[in-house]
Amino acid sequence: MSAPRSRSALVLLLTAVVAGCAIVVVAVRALLRDPSADAAWVAVALGAMFVAWGITFDRLPDDDDREGHDRDDPRASIWTPRRLNAALSTGLAMTGAYVVIRALGRPVDTALIGALTWPAWRLVNRFLDGVIRRREARGEADGATD
Repeated sequence: MSAPRSRSALVLLLTAVVAGCAIVVVAVRALLRDPSADAAWVAVALGAMFVAWGITFDRLPDDDDREGHDRDDPRASIWTPRRLNAALSTGLAMTGAYVVIRALGRPVDTALIGALTWPAWRLVNRFLDGVIRRREARGEADGATD
C-alpha cells in the first residue's frame, strides 16, 4: 500500500487544475471575440497542459525506482510518469513563453524564437554532456588542467 499524498502535493495539483481551467476560460473568451488570435489558441493548449501537468505531477512515484520500469523489455512504454511530466514541463515553458511574448505585443517570429529557446538550450546541453562523457570514457583531459 502506498503512502498517502501530502497536503502540499494536493494543493499543487488543485492549483494547476484551477489555473489551467482559468487559462482555458480566458482563452476561449478571447477566441470568441477574435477567432484569429494566435495567442489565444496557444493559451488553450497552455491551459490544457497545466491540467495535465498537475495530474502527472500527482502521479509521480515517491521513490527513484521508476515504478519497476524495465528498460530491456521491448513492450515497456517509454512514457513513464517522469518522462511525461518532463515533456509537459517543456510544453508549458514553450507555450507560456509564446503567450507572454505575444501578450507584450511582440510579433509572431519573436514569440516563436522565445518559445523555442528552452528546447534548444536542452538539446545543446545534452549534446555537450555526451561530448564530455565520450571524452571521459576515452581518458582525455577536459582542458581545465592547471
